[in-house]
Amino acid sequence: MGSSTRHYISIILVCILQSVHASWWYLAILSSSPTSNSPPAEQVVPKLQSDQGSRCSNLAFLTPRQKELCEHESRLLNVVSQGASMGISECQHQFSARRWNCSTYNNTSVFGKVLGIKSRETAYIYAISSAGVMYSVTRGCARGDLEHCGCDDKIRWRKAGGDFEWGGCSENTKYGAKFSKEFVDANEKTVDESGLMNLWNNEAGRRTVKTSMELLCKCHGVSATCSVKICWRKMKSFRAIGAKLKAKFDGASLVKVNKKRRKLKRITIDMKKPTKKDLVYLEESPDYCNVDAKYGSLGTRGRQCSKDSYGLDGCTLMCCGRGYHTIVKEIKENCDCKFVWCCRIDCKRCSRVVEMHFCN
Repeated sequence: MGSSTRHYISIILVCILQSVHASWWYLAILSSSPTSNSPPAEQVVPKLQSDQGSRCSNLAFLTPRQKELCEHESRLLNVVSQGASMGISECQHQFSARRWNCSTYNNTSVFGKVLGIKSRETAYIYAISSAGVMYSVTRGCARGDLEHCGCDDKIRWRKAGGDFEWGGCSENTKYGAKFSKEFVDANEKTVDESGLMNLWNNEAGRRTVKTSMELLCKCHGVSATCSVKICWRKMKSFRAIGAKLKAKFDGASLVKVNKKRRKLKRITIDMKKPTKKDLVYLEESPDYCNVDAKYGSLGTRGRQCSKDSYGLDGCTLMCCGRGYHTIVKEIKENCDCKFVWCCRIDCKRCSRVVEMHFCN
């Protein structure tokens, strides 16, 4: 494909985006690997240089407030794009063995019609996305990728506990949370049920990041005596945060709206009152067994399952009682590898037969 053709495709795509409603999540699609049917992402959202402001203002799927935040920071759009991509990738990892596997689409809706249901799945999508932006911005501050933030210097004024001293670069989750709240929450309204639910789950995602900090230390002294121990705070891996939110997904609370106070509350007083760290939802999920365009369900036909598992990844539950078929496949791989001095590794090629099971 010639450069002129790609240029015209880019123009067409931008025009399409300006004529439809799309979420900031579309930044993740634009920053992902290009498909044969779409131009490279950098042609639509180019690498940010000095004209960052004009590029932000041209992205029709951002709200006015999001554009304002984007124009304030020269490299912010790339960092937010990374956060959106992290959220989507983690969602797909955590739900890879579930009937609903966090499918996305290379269009402006990104997650499809599943967001039309105020369900647990929607709750997780909002929480992990909010957490992704907070995580990416916080890490970007610590790395020096962003101009208006840096390390958390205030922590050095806290008492260290006696056996160590504060030092290094503690990650500034307070700044990351503040930015995520302003950017991700910008399009949500408290006048409707969806807005109340989305804002709650956005905050739950951010609080999960805040409570997923660890203390890292480095010793200084002669012969490893550790006469001085310097410590700093760092976020745990995003995989750990995704798993933590997955546990909250399984324990999410069904709530209803108090229309007078415009707040969410538990269905009955017998149910556990959800905290701001918990995920909440307003509607039960469909079973996702069959293709259903109304709910954005792709069904589970053709999905790989585990024959011996009694969990949600097992063929009994994954295939919704329809049964499964088995494919026997021969796999060739390296084996009996030995190091040969100097300097190579010699391996044999071995074959093994595996059984793969797929839902009918």
